[in-house]
Amino acid sequence: MNATRKTLSGLLFSAIGMLSANVLADTTDAEKNLHKLNVPEGFNVEIYAEVPNARQMALGQSTGTVFVGTRNKQVYAVVDKDKDRKADQVVTILDDLKVGNGVAMFEGNLYVAEQNRIARYAAPGFDLSLPFADMREVIFEDLPDKGHHGWRYIAFGPDGKLYVTVGAPCNICDVNGYEATIIRMNPDGSDAEIYAEGVRNSVGMDFQPETGALFFTDNNTDMMGDDNPPGELNAASQIGQHFGFPYYAGGDARHKDWADKAVPTDVTFPVAEFQAHTANLGFKFYTGKQFPDTYQGDAIIAQHGSWNRTEPVGYALVRVTFDDNHNVTGQETFIDGWLNDGEAWGRPTDVLQLPDGSLLVSDDYNGVIYRISYGENMEKAVVKTSTSQSKPLTDLVMPESAIAAPNGNIYITEIGEFGKAGDGKVTRLNADGSTQTLADNLNDPKGIDLFNHHLYVADVDQLVKISLDGKTEILARAADFPGKPVFLNDVEIDGKGNIFVSDSGDDDGKHAGIYRVTPEGKVTEVISDKSGIKRPNGLLNNGVNQLLVADFGTGDLFTLNLSSGAIKKVNQGFGGADGLVRDSNGQLYVSDWANGKVWQLSEPKATPLLMRDDFVSAADIALSADGKHLLVPDMKAGEMTFLPLH
Repeated sequence: MNATRKTLSGLLFSAIGMLSANVLADTTDAEKNLHKLNVPEGFNVEIYAEVPNARQMALGQSTGTVFVGTRNKQVYAVVDKDKDRKADQVVTILDDLKVGNGVAMFEGNLYVAEQNRIARYAAPGFDLSLPFADMREVIFEDLPDKGHHGWRYIAFGPDGKLYVTVGAPCNICDVNGYEATIIRMNPDGSDAEIYAEGVRNSVGMDFQPETGALFFTDNNTDMMGDDNPPGELNAASQIGQHFGFPYYAGGDARHKDWADKAVPTDVTFPVAEFQAHTANLGFKFYTGKQFPDTYQGDAIIAQHGSWNRTEPVGYALVRVTFDDNHNVTGQETFIDGWLNDGEAWGRPTDVLQLPDGSLLVSDDYNGVIYRISYGENMEKAVVKTSTSQSKPLTDLVMPESAIAAPNGNIYITEIGEFGKAGDGKVTRLNADGSTQTLADNLNDPKGIDLFNHHLYVADVDQLVKISLDGKTEILARAADFPGKPVFLNDVEIDGKGNIFVSDSGDDDGKHAGIYRVTPEGKVTEVISDKSGIKRPNGLLNNGVNQLLVADFGTGDLFTLNLSSGAIKKVNQGFGGADGLVRDSNGQLYVSDWANGKVWQLSEPKATPLLMRDDFVSAADIALSADGKHLLVPDMKAGEMTFLPLH
C-alpha cells in the first residue's frame, strides 16, 4: 500500500476572485507553500477558496455550494458558479453564532450545530442574500453549554437521523448526561438519544458506505507524555456501545488517576490507532471515481497536529485502508508537508468529497480550503502556456476549438477538409512547444472540453470521448439523440460531468438545439429549434442551472435556465457569435467567427470592449492554463493565436 511519493512542485494556481463584502480572497500565503507538500504520484493540490477559520464542510444539494462552519461566530457559503473547481465567491451567511463548527445538509436544509444548540435553515444555496438569522429554526437546545470541547461535529446517517458529537468538558473527568457521547435525533430534533458513550472528543464522523456503520475519530487524554495515549478511529455498529473514556484515556491506556477504577461496562476498543497527539479530526470514506480504484472504501483523515508535544507531529492527511470485508488493514500517510522542521504552516481540519470525485480539505490555521485531484500527468503540472505563446501556432488544418489542461498542454480540434469524413483530428500542443496527434479518424471535430482527464469532442452528429493517452470511444451516436443532430458545435460540462452540446443546425437553424448528455451517454434535449435561439453555438456555465448561449445565426447572447427552460436575450451585435469563456477575474470573452473579432465584457449585459478585429475567422476560444492568454483558433488562417490578457 506504499504509494510512490514525490515533492509537489510547480503547482497550478490562478487567483480566485472572491466577491463578498465580508471576505476578500488573498491566498498568496498558502499558495507559496504548496510546493512543500509531499503528494502521491498523479495527485495535485490547489487552493479552492479562502475561508477564515474553516472547519467542518457540507455540500449543498443541487447548487454544489460548500457550507463551512467555524469555531467562531460565522458560517460561510463558498460558491463555484462556473464549476471550474475554483471558488468564485465566499459569502458570510451567519455571523451571530456561539461556536458554529458543525454543518450538514439534509433534504434542502442546512443544519448548524453550535456549542449549545442545533438549528436548521431552509433552502440555502439558491439565494445567499436571504436573512438566514431570521430564518433560524432551533430544533435542539439541550447540548451542554460548556466551552471545553464545545465544538460540535454533525452528520446525517443512512437512517436519516442527525448524529452529533458532544465532547467531554475536561481533559479527564466524570461526565454526565450527553457529555462524552455521540447522540442522534430525528431531523426535527425529536427523539434525541445517546448512540455511543465514552467518547472523549470526536470531531469527525462518517458512515461506511457498504455497511452503514458509524465510524468516528476520537482525540484522547492530554498530559500523559509525548507518546501516550494513542489517537483513535472507532466503529459504532450499533447503539449502546461504550468506547472507554474516562476509564481508558485512549486505546487501552489508563490515566494514573483512573487506573484503579473499575470499568462498569464492556468497552469497544479502536479499529485503528494513531500516534499520540496527531489530533485526528474530520474524514471521509472515499467513494468517488476520480482516484485510483485502490482508494475505494478507504478513509482519508485530516490530522490537525499536536499542540502539547516536545516534537510536533501530525499536520497531514492519513489514509486508512480496508479489505473486501470492510475491516481495517493498515494506514499510511497520504499527504504531508504542512509541518517542516518543527514549524507548521497549515492544519488540516475536515475532508469533503465533491461530485467529481476530488476532495476538499479545510485548514483553519491557514484559513483556506484545498482541492485534491488525481489524473494522468497532473504531477508534471507547469504554470506556463507554451514556449510558442509569443507567436501563433501555424500549420493547422481548420482549427476550430481548443482547451488547456492544468499541466499546460493544449488540445486543439482540427476539422481538416470540411465535410470530409475521417480526416479530422485532435492535436496536442505540449508545454515545451512540440505538437503531436492525440486522436485521428474524426470527421469534422469542433467544440472540445475537458473533465476528469478525458476530452469530449462534438463531431458533426456524435459526441466523442478521448482519454489523455488517446483512447477514443463514441459516448453518444447520432441515433442516441432524440432530435436529428446536424451540426454539433460547442461542448460545456458542469460540475457533475453532464455534457451540454449545442447543435447549430442548418443555415436556417433547422434541427438546431442544445442537448444534455450524462456521463453514461444518455441524451436528452434541453431546447429545440423552436426555442428562439436561431443557431446555438458557444456555451458557458453561468451559475446554478444556467448557461450562456451564443447565437451563431444572429450574433445575440442569451441566458438559458436549465431548470425552467426560460431563455432571455442579454446582449447582441456579436456577428457570427462563436466562443464563450470567462477568466479567473470574472471577465467574459466572446469571439465572432464571421468577422474575425474578439470582445471583452465585464458581465453578460455589459457594453463589449473590442480586443482585436484582424482574425480571419476567430472560432471557439479558451483560456490558457496560467490564465494569462486567450487561445484563439483562427480557423481559415490555419493558426491558433495566444492573445494576451492585461
